[in-house]
Amino acid sequence: MTVTRRDFLRYCTASAAALGLNALGLKRLQAALASDGAPTLVWLHGSGCQGDSVSFLNLFADMAPVGHVDVGSVLISYVNLAYHTVVMASAGPTAVAMAQQAKRRGGYVLVLEGAVPSAFDGRACNIMTVNGQEITYKQAIADLAAGAAAVACVGTCACYGGIPRSSRDPAEPNGPTDVLGGAEALAAAGISKPVINIPGCPAHPDWVAWVVVQLILGNPIELDGYLRPTFVYGNKDVDPLNKCIHETCPRNVNRGHGNEHATTFGQDGKCLENLGCRGPVTYSDCPARRWNHGENGPSNWCIDANAPCLGCVEPGFPGGDFYA
Repeated sequence: MTVTRRDFLRYCTASAAALGLNALGLKRLQAALASDGAPTLVWLHGSGCQGDSVSFLNLFADMAPVGHVDVGSVLISYVNLAYHTVVMASAGPTAVAMAQQAKRRGGYVLVLEGAVPSAFDGRACNIMTVNGQEITYKQAIADLAAGAAAVACVGTCACYGGIPRSSRDPAEPNGPTDVLGGAEALAAAGISKPVINIPGCPAHPDWVAWVVVQLILGNPIELDGYLRPTFVYGNKDVDPLNKCIHETCPRNVNRGHGNEHATTFGQDGKCLENLGCRGPVTYSDCPARRWNHGENGPSNWCIDANAPCLGCVEPGFPGGDFYA
């Protein structure tokens, strides 16, 4: 089954509240899609597991408003996807030519997934070959960012370095490849572009969809000091309670309902704060949005599965011991 722009609009209509869309916003979105207003995306992959692509590509899978769809058509059919190594039908020089064509036209959104190795002149991560020359992720970002209208970093690795940046060696805190987040890589290359960070391990597909919708509509996106959309992550430097996972968690002992602190893992309904949960220092809308769409909508999230929040949307992830 092919996902059309009409299917995308149906999803946005069904998820209007989650995407922050009112009736006027839906009408504007419908008009933009009808006029081919969807942005062109050039999606690059660096040091990471590609879990953010998997998360986003399954956005519509088995959802009632659209039905089961082929994940390979999700991006291709409702945004103008110029380059994405996971879902493109073409490969090799043909695929690279499509990215270069988008570069010549300009005005696209450059999507980065995965951290950016900077050691060895970036040669720890080669992502394409152009005229027989291996092109590093670092070099491709510099080449393609020049013509981009904006840069979206999807997943914590692309935003801040994430797991590829972690190291247990105090003498080598960034690991042997000296990885950077996308904004850092652009700054190191002397490139100034609007950057939107959508962290998560992986990023929730709704978060990515929300950013895509705002770009389609041409809406300004308010960001916090970590370049994250405040609609999703709040702004902890301005309001330390808004979007704080611990403050909005239904297990918080201060919310009443007879809640208690868990003394060991596996205790249903009890607060995991004393078992290393990072909810008190983590900011996103996970408690309200939840994950894993079932027949009746989002069905679960980490804490409901009796796992502590690992703080995967924060710049310091995964630093330190998870269960301290």
